[in-house]
Amino acid sequence: MKKGSLLLVLSLVFVSSFFVGCSAEVQNSNSVYELYPTTNMYNFLKLNTSDGRITQVQYGINKDEARFECSLNSLPLVDASQAQNGRFKLYPTQNMYTFLLLDTINGRTWQVQWSFDEDRRGIVGEIK
Repeated sequence: MKKGSLLLVLSLVFVSSFFVGCSAEVQNSNSVYELYPTTNMYNFLKLNTSDGRITQVQYGINKDEARFECSLNSLPLVDASQAQNGRFKLYPTQNMYTFLLLDTINGRTWQVQWSFDEDRRGIVGEIK
């Protein structure tokens, strides 16, 4: 009996380990804005899915000054006539500070860097 219970518990732990890191929330492709978590627990990237603009959002537990939002790219990547909700998506890389920004309509891709230092954040460049 003990052996069977132990086997059941180990099986459940093994199976549940596959679901760690899976997001329970499915992002709506009709949303104007989407929040993408970084591996830093206090920072998210907020993407305008229609035109590709991105801000870094930091929240804090105790200090108001720890909360801020700053622009990674303030200029739209498409003009207003081409903007469409769900057009842009962010994908994390194995580098915690680097994401890839994909235009799902024409396939253009940019390397995006977030940082605590203002001069190190932004769109690094388009990947061609």
